[in-house]
Amino acid sequence: MENILYSINLAIHVLAAIFCVAAPFYQLRWVKLRGKLGHPIIYPFDRVLENVLDFQVKLCFGLIATLIITGFVFPLIHYGFHGEWRKVSDFVLYVFAAKAILAFIGLAINTHGVFILNPVIQKTFAAFSATEQPPDELLNKFWALRGLRKKLCAFCFCLALIIVVITPILRFYK
Repeated sequence: MENILYSINLAIHVLAAIFCVAAPFYQLRWVKLRGKLGHPIIYPFDRVLENVLDFQVKLCFGLIATLIITGFVFPLIHYGFHGEWRKVSDFVLYVFAAKAILAFIGLAINTHGVFILNPVIQKTFAAFSATEQPPDELLNKFWALRGLRKKLCAFCFCLALIIVVITPILRFYK
């Protein structure tokens, strides 16, 4: 039964990790491609892009939360079946702590994106029209907000890559 629970948790954890790394990768690709088209608003394209990015940031929030929860479930499964924590080296404990801290940093950044930054971007974009370009002041605000979102996304992508690289230490080192 322990192996079944571990395998289910591992499958959920790995899928969440794959999607969590893929999400900012593709978000950055979209934004980079859009940047090549210049600063005027291309309303239909920018509307689609904002719809995708609005959903993406919320999806990332759920994926990071899933990773944190399933990450802490691994040692709990062992404890539940053996009545003690798995014996590991201090090095592995440091890696586990580092991974958890990085995940919580990603969650904090994403929380800012979901609840603070993204609503401001959506509100700013809602003032745009499909028939005319917005005033320069509003347009500059919009591009600055998108630029900030891009920087936060790139940082989260780096966090995700670091987490993926250090994760095998938890499995294969004692």
